[in-house]
Amino acid sequence: MKEDRIPPPEWCYHEPDHPGMDFDAIAPSYDRNMQKFRDIQGEIEEILSFLEIEPHHSLLEIGTGTGEFALAAARRFARVYAIDISPGMLQYAREKSQELGISNISFLVGGFLTYKHEDGPLDAIVSQIALHHLPDFWKQIALLNIASMLRPGGRLCLRDVVYSFDPGDYERQIESFISRTMEKAGPGFAQSMTSHINKEFSTMDWIMRGLIERAGFVIEREEQKEGFLGLYLCKKI
Repeated sequence: MKEDRIPPPEWCYHEPDHPGMDFDAIAPSYDRNMQKFRDIQGEIEEILSFLEIEPHHSLLEIGTGTGEFALAAARRFARVYAIDISPGMLQYAREKSQELGISNISFLVGGFLTYKHEDGPLDAIVSQIALHHLPDFWKQIALLNIASMLRPGGRLCLRDVVYSFDPGDYERQIESFISRTMEKAGPGFAQSMTSHINKEFSTMDWIMRGLIERAGFVIEREEQKEGFLGLYLCKKI
């Protein structure tokens, strides 16, 4: 398996140009801030319990960030591939794996649209809080790419910022969410969520369901949290 070096065509969405944060710069503080806002360890266990892991299975995480999930998965999967478009995040994750003595993770620069897996079909793919960096059309292409890398019956876990509130009540819902974020994680993180809503490409839950199903998945379980966070546990048809 090798990283795909062929440049995409000029018309392809360029993932490093996403409108979100500078992830290279925030890698050291990312874990600390996310722990204030999410139950990271609880989420990891929830996903791992869904994936129906066998000792020989392989997993790909897209948008691995600082590698918290990949590190946990490496204790149960034979092989883990952890990709991200941020070299800074990958280096931080790689250093964590070295400190823990974990050697069965391949850390690779790559994105939803450019990564090509060459080690045979995967058993599971996980992506958390990353797909919103793509506009909806490119989300669909990303999900088709994900499906092409999975074996039949393979599992997909997708967690992202997805809007499930009533759009007619959007002002109150957004203000309330930002206020709750401020209470949990402080003004800096609340400002990042404000910027996310203003600039990034989160979509509606009914659109996300359609994109997943059109890519060839059955959604076995779905959860919506606070009107802003969606979890989709899926199986490839």
